[in-house]
Amino acid sequence: MSPDQVVDITVLGAGPSGLAAAYYAGHRDASVRIIESLEQLGGQVAAVYPEKHVYDVAGYPKILAQELVDRCAEQGLQYGADVRLGEEVQTLERIDENGEELLAVSTNKGGPYLSRALIITAGHGAFEPRTLGIDGIEEWEGRGLHYFVREKEVFRDRRCIIIGGGDSALDWTLGLQDTAAHPIALIHRRDRFRALESSVNEARALEEEGRVRILTPYEVREIHGDGQIQAVTVENTATSEFERIDCDALITLLGFHSHLGAIAEWGLDLEGKRQIRIDPMTCETNLTRVYAAGDVAGYPGKITLITIGMGEAAIAANNAVAQIRGEKVQPKYSTD
Repeated sequence: MSPDQVVDITVLGAGPSGLAAAYYAGHRDASVRIIESLEQLGGQVAAVYPEKHVYDVAGYPKILAQELVDRCAEQGLQYGADVRLGEEVQTLERIDENGEELLAVSTNKGGPYLSRALIITAGHGAFEPRTLGIDGIEEWEGRGLHYFVREKEVFRDRRCIIIGGGDSALDWTLGLQDTAAHPIALIHRRDRFRALESSVNEARALEEEGRVRILTPYEVREIHGDGQIQAVTVENTATSEFERIDCDALITLLGFHSHLGAIAEWGLDLEGKRQIRIDPMTCETNLTRVYAAGDVAGYPGKITLITIGMGEAAIAANNAVAQIRGEKVQPKYSTD
């Protein structure tokens, strides 16, 4: 497909929600172009935690994130969507071509890419990890400091300290049990974790077996090492006592700073600071024929789960197709 070819729907983002949107649009015989800022399919799921297990996608009691992405790609690309990887969107304009109003998206590498409708599934937008508030922290990057767990084998037999109190921190405390040296130290600045209750309970059970050490409320105060991280000093903030803990890998899972980037300049109404406000009945934004689905889409009561994003992608695609064709909104069932 040539860059200047008009398609029915442009999908921004190639994570699970974007691939689901491509599937549902293609299933309705709509032509699709996908634009993804990363150099690979799968969005944040594939880029940040490909070896992490995902438990809450319908039909899969347990599936590796990369396998989920591979299956989503197989499903979403089966109708021949044009895929543009490694391109960051910049501008959105409306142009008239042969009496038809089209949406024109330009990127840092090309465009304008023309389509009749747009579905934004850009996850949390551009993101960068939150870091520890320690002077010179960046000097340890690549020397034992990690912000993601992309490959478990990197931590084989390593003494690991994990920082954080959310799902990622607990998931990797459990997920590295078959890889890292025991005990894995889990440090959180509060007594109470934000993670799923069952994960916290499992970590506490492992602590009784000597396979996990939970330190709360603690904070890292200093990193030690000669070329590579060898230990950290932590403080019990309740007692002001300090302790030095030997480690080979310091894994900080404190979440991300995210922003919408150029998309924020398109005149879209926002829900909070990082989500695009949509009508949950149609997934349409305040801009005509511009839809959003997945974590980037917001409305009161929104729950940011992969399975929710996939449902919103189906709603967005079917409403976009109906609007393009001037017909009633209705699904096309996929069963034989």
